[in-house]
Amino acid sequence: MSTGTAQAYAQAVHTIAAAEGALDVVEAELASIAEVVAADPTVLQRLSDRQLPVEQRIRLLDGGVLATAHPATRAALAMLIGAERIGHLRDVATALSERSAADVGRTYAEVQVAQPLTEAQTTALQAALERATGAELTMRVVVDPSVVGGVRARIGDTVIDGSVARRLSQLRTRING
Repeated sequence: MSTGTAQAYAQAVHTIAAAEGALDVVEAELASIAEVVAADPTVLQRLSDRQLPVEQRIRLLDGGVLATAHPATRAALAMLIGAERIGHLRDVATALSERSAADVGRTYAEVQVAQPLTEAQTTALQAALERATGAELTMRVVVDPSVVGGVRARIGDTVIDGSVARRLSQLRTRING
C-alpha cells in the first residue's frame, strides 16, 4: 500500500476514534490486531478471501480479537475488510500511531526486541533513543524473535539496527565475502 493510501485510511480511523473519545484505545487495539494478523498467514488469507461476504469475514474476528474491542476499532476493521485493504492493516496502524504522536508534538518509534522488556528497560531504551534522535518519542515495543537479541528501532525514516541478527548477517558477509 502506498504511504499516501495508508495515511488516508489512518486519517479516517483517527477521525472516527477521536470523535468517539477513544483514540488511545483504538490505536492500541489496531496495533495488537495487526500483529496477530501479520503473525498468522491463515487469518490474513481468510480475512482477504473475496469468496466470503464482508460480513462473514468480519465475524471471523468476532469471537477472538474483537470480542472486547471498542466499536470504533470494529468500524475501522470493517472499513479495511470492505475496501479489500486488510492486508495493509499494519501500515494503517503504524500511520495512525504516527499521526497520534504528531498530534501531541512527539515522534513515533517502533522498537523490535526478541523478548519482552521490563518497564525499567523500556524507560531506559526510550531515554536512550530520545538522546540519540533529539526528539520526544511515543514508543511501541514489538516482540519479534527474529531479532534474536538487541534492538531494531524505526523512528520516522531512520532505522537503528543493533540486533544480533544484523550482526550475524554482517559476520556471514565478511566470512563469505
